[in-house]
Amino acid sequence: MLGDTILLLIANATNRALLHDWLHTHYHIVAGKSLTDLQQPFQLCIVDGPILDQYEAAIQERRSAAYPIFLPFLLITTRRDVQLHTRHLWRTIDELVISPIQKVELQARIEILLRARRLALEVNRLQQSMLTSAQMWLQLAVQSAHIGLWEWDLINDRVFFSPEWKAQLGYAADELVDSFATWEERLHPDDRERCLNTLQRYLRQPWPNFALEFRLRHKDGSYRWIRSQAALIYDQQGRPTHMLGAHLDLTERKQMEEEQQQLTEQLFQSQKLEAIGALASGIAHDLNNLLVPIIGFAEMGMLEAPPESDLYTDFDQIRAAGIRATALTRQILAFSRRQRIEMKPVNLNQIISDFAGILRRLIGERITIHLHLSPNLLPIMADAGQIEQVLLNLVINSRDAIEGSGAITIATASARIDSKAAHHLPSLAPGEYVTLQVQDTGCGIAPDILPRIFEPFFTTKPQGQGTGLGLATVFGIVKQHRGHIDVQSAPGHGTTFTIYLPALADNVPVTTTESLTGEQLTGRETVLVVEDEPAVLHLIASALRLHGYHVLEAIDPQHGIGLATSYEGAIDLLITDILLPTMNGDELYRHLAAKRPSLRVLYVSAYAGSVPINIPIADVLAKPFTLQQLLQRVRATLTAPA
Repeated sequence: MLGDTILLLIANATNRALLHDWLHTHYHIVAGKSLTDLQQPFQLCIVDGPILDQYEAAIQERRSAAYPIFLPFLLITTRRDVQLHTRHLWRTIDELVISPIQKVELQARIEILLRARRLALEVNRLQQSMLTSAQMWLQLAVQSAHIGLWEWDLINDRVFFSPEWKAQLGYAADELVDSFATWEERLHPDDRERCLNTLQRYLRQPWPNFALEFRLRHKDGSYRWIRSQAALIYDQQGRPTHMLGAHLDLTERKQMEEEQQQLTEQLFQSQKLEAIGALASGIAHDLNNLLVPIIGFAEMGMLEAPPESDLYTDFDQIRAAGIRATALTRQILAFSRRQRIEMKPVNLNQIISDFAGILRRLIGERITIHLHLSPNLLPIMADAGQIEQVLLNLVINSRDAIEGSGAITIATASARIDSKAAHHLPSLAPGEYVTLQVQDTGCGIAPDILPRIFEPFFTTKPQGQGTGLGLATVFGIVKQHRGHIDVQSAPGHGTTFTIYLPALADNVPVTTTESLTGEQLTGRETVLVVEDEPAVLHLIASALRLHGYHVLEAIDPQHGIGLATSYEGAIDLLITDILLPTMNGDELYRHLAAKRPSLRVLYVSAYAGSVPINIPIADVLAKPFTLQQLLQRVRATLTAPA
């Protein structure tokens, strides 16, 4: 059965149709077409700006005719016109909703106005009898609506609160004293001055349909959002004698509004991260191509310079800066999830041992890195590059927290999480885990900052010295690996990060990469290198020649095909960029392999995300790479079974 009748006087046809669709299932809707529709019975009228301007006098006349019965009018307006139409508040209209209209807000305001009308109807009827009887009947009228009534005797300064009013705050009828102080002392400190000032202004110069929103303290210590609507009762001489009001609990509505705001903020944050990811992906290709010669030629300089010379140190600093630039790019890509992840069974100790040299060069000589790696560690399912990213971010974070000399300890251990331990680590299921711990002797983290350290873009470092993505990236990688990260810190006592990663069964084979050194990295084979970046082409060719290879260089696919056609000897390996002009690297390889069936291929790519061509990631060497990585992949490709 439909409820109250709502009259729609809406000039905008789209809004009129939208409101009809939203409201017709709960109310009897009458679509007004002319001024005469204001004379028919209705409980609430919704108007828009053009109708209000046109029928202002008629609306005021209709309200006056209904007096003392409250006949509510609700205005739908735009944010642009809200200042223009607020002059009508309390004189012509009782409430307004700003477009774009939120359905939940509209329905809540309609219900509040209709409830206020019902209460006004009831009050008007009860005012014809004794005031004490009116109190009793009002309590019965609002019990089912969960509205708390209150009455303030202005002559004798006595206050009455209905049982429902007290129940809204968690109290029984006999647990609260009926007094003005009971209400005042429960007001939220931030609302008290505003509420008291508004109330005093109303008593000095009343206006129709008094309404006020504030927070009242519940019995359990929390605060409930309340909307209080009230009216004055006058004696025969026109003096106010009583103030009658009703309380409506708006807490759930406010929570919905807060949740909506949080969702909006999360969407904005997501869009911001998406934009960062798109930007990073767009520049990563060119940046990685620039970093290849920076890192590579620095390493070649280190091969030529004596290790004890200043020149060797300078080259090492260039190399370290290149690696840090690589880490920053990968950090943004990992955080925006634009980087491809390859999960394999790996040994955490092996990853740490292989990466420790780079970490030591990055942090300098003033800080010592200690490795405490537990033997017989179970394997984990992980992306080795992502684990290196975690190590890099945590170690750099620790380095920046240490003033002067200090130490960073990287430790691994086995851990079993039982049901009791899982209670303290709710994100982990019971089972076997491997822990990675990074501990420093730095300045520590203040308690008020500690809960925010994993937030994106949050940093305590000076302007220009931190992106706010390091620890957020670590957190994201750990979650992608179905793990958990815990942090313990106190000012002046350093910081300890502990990461829990699910362990695999002991018999799972671990993916390993054999590390070659010295003569093992040399060769005598012929290698065709096709690369459209001249600096990268020169670096790869120079590094291979330095290690004994015969190299053919081509700047584009046509040049490479021409060299392969004219070269009379065997070509053992093709090294080609995936993205080339006129044809991609895979098409080039297939073209050459048709005439040279024994030709092997190693693809290189500066593409930030997934390889844009259907090529297994195991066949791709990602840019930027070190000379060691290049030479090892060349030997691995040449010696792999056919």
